[in-house]
Amino acid sequence: MSPLNLLRLATRGTVIATALWLAACKTTPPPPPPAPVVAKKPKGLFEWTGLGKDITFIRINVDEQKAYLYNGEEQLGWTYVATGITSFPTPTGEFKVLEKISDKVSNLYGKGYDAEGKLVNSDFKQGRDLLPPGGRFEAAKMTYFMRLTGDGVGMHIGPIPRPGKRASHGCIRLPSKFAGTMFKHTAIGTPVKIEGSGPDYKTYLKEAAEKSKANAAKKKAEEAAAAAAAATSLAPGDPNGPATLPAAPASPTGSTPPTAAPTEEIKPAVPASQAVPASPSNPTGN
Repeated sequence: MSPLNLLRLATRGTVIATALWLAACKTTPPPPPPAPVVAKKPKGLFEWTGLGKDITFIRINVDEQKAYLYNGEEQLGWTYVATGITSFPTPTGEFKVLEKISDKVSNLYGKGYDAEGKLVNSDFKQGRDLLPPGGRFEAAKMTYFMRLTGDGVGMHIGPIPRPGKRASHGCIRLPSKFAGTMFKHTAIGTPVKIEGSGPDYKTYLKEAAEKSKANAAKKKAEEAAAAAAAATSLAPGDPNGPATLPAAPASPTGSTPPTAAPTEEIKPAVPASQAVPASPSNPTGN
């Protein structure tokens, strides 16, 4: 092979090697990022995957209005709840399940009706709220009740009208189709942590006591005012009341008005010097 051919082969090999080296050094562009997945709204009020497992810890977030259920570190599910509204908040802090009653009827919470039977308070609490005069209290059913505090705050079946929104007067409402499952798998002594915007339990007790005191004072003032009004008023027909004169009968149209009764003429006294002695024909002496 001539030197010229050898040179050509060497040049061609160099070109091929250089091309291969450049191809190896070229950076592969990263794949495009995946399209964002739109989060789907949960279906229903709860999710439960803890078949055969007990709940050993419950975390309730009053801002989210959700309870998260755990067995150790494993989350078994979650559920919407309805905790206390801003004016009647659910206390925050760390609690335990103190008592379980499947068919409890409250002696504190219920519904308040006025004297005409109209519902005026769907979350009435004895000692904290006031009934209108003549009203009545109807105790609430608190099925699958799990007590958290000595003054009656607990978890139980209750309406959740707007999931994610507060709705109760302090208790923690659970969906009717899931409360039984929670009740069955939660033992007395199970820790419950309530977190989010709201007073701690000490502040909650202080505010509840102040509200009860104010309501008691208001009720006492109303009762005193009612008693004072009753003491100064007379029943219809009471003889001590003002006399009512019968109305004069109306004259028939076109008739002659009644003649006024004659009045007695009063004569001036006659001086003693001019007095006429009494006689049988003049008994008065005048």
